[in-house]
Amino acid sequence: MDRFRIGLGMAAAIMTLALGCWNEPQSTVALAPPPVKVLPATAVVTVGHSVSFTSFIGSAQAREVAWRVLEPGGGSIDGAGAYHASGTPGLFTVEAGFKDLPGRTATARVTVVAQPAGAIEAPSPVMPGTGEQTARIAPVQGSTYVWSVVGGSLTRGTDTPAITFMAGPGPKVVLTCKVTNLAGDSLLFSREIPVARPVKLTIHPASVTITAGRTMKFGFDIDGGLTLGVAWKLGEPGAGSLDDSGNYVAPAVPGAYTVRLASLDDPTQVAIAQVKVVPKPPENLVSPAAFQPGAQGLRAMVPEVAGMKYAWEIEGGTIQSGADSATVVFNAGEATTLTLRCRITNEAGDSFLAVRSLDVS
Repeated sequence: MDRFRIGLGMAAAIMTLALGCWNEPQSTVALAPPPVKVLPATAVVTVGHSVSFTSFIGSAQAREVAWRVLEPGGGSIDGAGAYHASGTPGLFTVEAGFKDLPGRTATARVTVVAQPAGAIEAPSPVMPGTGEQTARIAPVQGSTYVWSVVGGSLTRGTDTPAITFMAGPGPKVVLTCKVTNLAGDSLLFSREIPVARPVKLTIHPASVTITAGRTMKFGFDIDGGLTLGVAWKLGEPGAGSLDDSGNYVAPAVPGAYTVRLASLDDPTQVAIAQVKVVPKPPENLVSPAAFQPGAQGLRAMVPEVAGMKYAWEIEGGTIQSGADSATVVFNAGEATTLTLRCRITNEAGDSFLAVRSLDVS
């Protein structure tokens, strides 16, 4: 009987302990707040352009959001998350506030960049067929460049802000560059460059004979090119002197020389004048000092120089022979005076009149 009572007591105690544990309140685990975000987290947009943002609570799109731009002058954003960039490039912050999560916000960064810039700087006009002509666009960080040319060819820098190109035969070269800014917006910029006509150059006279030491002026005709500029040059050492206006002084030494004229725009275009420098006509005349009236076969002479022409005249006598040579044979008349004259003319047309009067002996 006693053992039975003890067993019942222990069973009652165990039941009481079990019921006590079953009725004790359970503890709760605190849940972490859901993450919030704005997508895209970063954006690049051109001034005056728009981009749309979306906010999320966890993986679900937030329904009621208060949007704003934190920086003054940083643009505007409407209730649907459509951001409109300001007119000033810069770095700005877009913020989303969540009605369902008071005090919680998420942000995105917006880089506002300038419009693509591509004013083309290039020479104008250019010579046909000339290479290493330069064109450039003021570079903007982050921009890309794609060049093309019509009426010529690119020689260097097709994807850089600066290029070199060769002009074709004309009448124009058209340069085009597609400029894309960091936001991916593109614009086409073009520059039309006239191509000058090819140079045609002539010098006049093209050949000349001139007396040693004499002066003359060369002229020229030029068509085409950019500036009509020319450069004068003597072809050989000792050819005389020449100034920048084509004024020429022949050397003292007779010979064959050249005067050269080149285009400054196209140095391959050269005109050449052939210059023949000849001696001055001699000035001395040799004859008898006196004569006998009626004397026959008298002689007079001047220096004989190749290329000279001689023309004799006589007063008080007659020419027997050699009227057109360096030596003349003449007869004296009965007069008491006799005068000899010889005009000596060189190849340049310069002449000297040699005169000698003879007395009766």
